[in-house]
Amino acid sequence: MYKELIEKLSGSNSQALIQPPARFEEIRAAEDAVGVAFPSELTALLAELNGDRWLLFSTKEIIETVTLNRGILLECYEDIERHVFFAGNGCGDCYCYNVDETGLVDDKHIYVWLHETNETELVASSISELITRYYHNEI
Repeated sequence: MYKELIEKLSGSNSQALIQPPARFEEIRAAEDAVGVAFPSELTALLAELNGDRWLLFSTKEIIETVTLNRGILLECYEDIERHVFFAGNGCGDCYCYNVDETGLVDDKHIYVWLHETNETELVASSISELITRYYHNEI
């Protein structure tokens, strides 16, 4: 599903390189690093393709992003741990789910986290919508 959508929308973008599926253990390691269970659509995405080296992060990149952001930016942005980053725009901003105070992930909304201001803006209601809007230059 996601693979076909990216292949259809990426067109001549040779930078988008769909990666082989993530193993169950890789997905669990990424969840452990983030500290929450991933929404089912993110788990399904990673089980189908482990990132695309363009928009969507691999499990390794999810872990690296969490480690970097929480290690460096936690001093500046105290609520940085309330985001599940899984994609990026290449300019430092990341696409994410938000985690509420009780530790539950809001899986109905995807936000762009703006690295310069620590603000989030709603951009999609699903990963498919995010991919579509991204490749149509709407976000």
